[in-house]
Amino acid sequence: MTMQYDVKAAYTESDAAMVAYPIRIKRAYVSVTAGGVDPIIFYDNASAASGTVLLKLGVTAAGCHTVVIPGEGIRATNGVYCDTGSSAAVTLFYG
Repeated sequence: MTMQYDVKAAYTESDAAMVAYPIRIKRAYVSVTAGGVDPIIFYDNASAASGTVLLKLGVTAAGCHTVVIPGEGIRATNGVYCDTGSSAAVTLFYG
């Protein structure tokens, strides 16, 4: 039997706490401006860029990029903090 649940989204254009409770990351949509060279990093932390790294995206080409997480997604037990790198906007889809 497959479980169905609501998918939610969070958005940021700068380093920020995106979700403050346990989730599963399902997908990330990233918009990188020209010159973006630092990776985008998602941490298992609801308030700071520290703790366990859940996902690191080395997106350096300008444009829009979608990352689909297979299976049940990546479990974040403490919430998610996003370090957007040098120039990115991030939309996180989670359940």
